[in-house]
Amino acid sequence: MEKTIRTSSQKELFEDQTAEIHKRSFIPSVFISAALPLRDTKRNVFIRKYNNITMKLSGAERVPYGKYGRLLLSILTTHAVQEKNLDGQNDIILRYESLQQLLDEMQLPRQRGKDVMEQLECFRECSFIYEEVQTRYIKTPSLFENDPDFEGMEKVKAEKISTGLIPFFEAMQYIRITDKNENRKNMAFEIKLAVPFIKLSQKHSVPINYTEYKNISSALGKDLYAWFCYRNNYIGEEPLFIPRHALVEQFMPVQNTNNPHAQESVNFNHIKEVVEDIRKNHYPNLNVSFLKDGSGLELRKSPVAILPDDTIRYVLVTSDS
Repeated sequence: MEKTIRTSSQKELFEDQTAEIHKRSFIPSVFISAALPLRDTKRNVFIRKYNNITMKLSGAERVPYGKYGRLLLSILTTHAVQEKNLDGQNDIILRYESLQQLLDEMQLPRQRGKDVMEQLECFRECSFIYEEVQTRYIKTPSLFENDPDFEGMEKVKAEKISTGLIPFFEAMQYIRITDKNENRKNMAFEIKLAVPFIKLSQKHSVPINYTEYKNISSALGKDLYAWFCYRNNYIGEEPLFIPRHALVEQFMPVQNTNNPHAQESVNFNHIKEVVEDIRKNHYPNLNVSFLKDGSGLELRKSPVAILPDDTIRYVLVTSDS
């Protein structure tokens, strides 16, 4: 049995062409903790580590990246999340009569067709390994009570390691039309989402305002916006402090430099600029501030950034990070 999703026509999507329609979308929380690469790595493997999470993307030639990769990931996740009754036996197949139909759904102009098609090609050949390490200190198991390596220890360190291989697509096919000038036109394609990706999306996704997410110009800005939405879902009355080093490590890690301290300062200042743009133009009620001593960021509870009628939350809090 399959579940087929047909996209709306442009007329149905935009009843009022003068008003931008805001809609709710979702992103898997693993891609908020360890995001897609900001730009094309020109490699078929990409590894991100942050605290207790490691993500390894693997593709035939390249992996998804950048702002259009993030937008497409959100669209795919949203289709998976909205089919809440999946029992593991149903298929979710997205069918598009043209590339323009997908662009309409993504709220993108025709000129972005080549960029989106490039990311589709990356996703169809890509899978990822997600590993999470949860650490607990437990009473010494009786099995090791007489082990000299544990002598005198009341508690031992126990690590639970969860991992799995998750493809994005089970299959993708499309008809490629070529005109008399040998210009390629991609039309009538369909995507069959992989069941492991569907299950991950349904269990561990975070709601966002897709339209604002789309309007943020940089890939880094999209990552920060999604992270603010994620954090805001469970922050308490007390402010949350994120040290400068941790902020840089997650969003703009320092790589291949002779002066890592100076590069961290440059990356941190760029993050500050992007956060200010988000607060000014995309999330005006965001309650965030940078400490004057430059030691990090302080985040307080903010009004939700998603639509007022959103009552269902898909949030995974895996650690205190």
